Amino acid sequence: MLMNGMIPWQTVVAELTFAERGTSSAKVILTGFLVVFAVLMLLIGIIKLYSFAIGRALQRADVRKRRKIEMVDVPETPPVPAPRIFAPPEDEDDEVPEEIVAVIAAAVATMYGSPGKARIKSIKKAGGRSAWANAGVMDNTRSF
Repeated sequence: MLMNGMIPWQTVVAELTFAERGTSSAKVILTGFLVVFAVLMLLIGIIKLYSFAIGRALQRADVRKRRKIEMVDVPETPPVPAPRIFAPPEDEDDEVPEEIVAVIAAAVATMYGSPGKARIKSIKKAGGRSAWANAGVMDNTRSF
């Protein structure tokens, strides 16, 4: 239905005055802003509800976990005595400082827990190259 070679909506727009066109454009723009902001507010609300629900679920899980831990009766463990340390033989000239021996003994006691499971029989200094030197040799001598 062409009237004077124009499509029907073009004839309606052509008949509007400048002020009416501005008002119509403003209505469309405002409607678009309102729809966009309404959807954004809806999304913000959904995200807040989701975070609230997840937070409550995590709190309930923590309370259940605490109750379960409280129900389990854990007997008190007696203090762990220091493990027996045997000094290196007297004939060696490379003595290990007492601080190093204490650190090694503490590490062994921590790893094995009870004093009866592990004992330190001897502590010797490692000979040869350091670990870094061995890594450098291995890196420079391996085949391509």
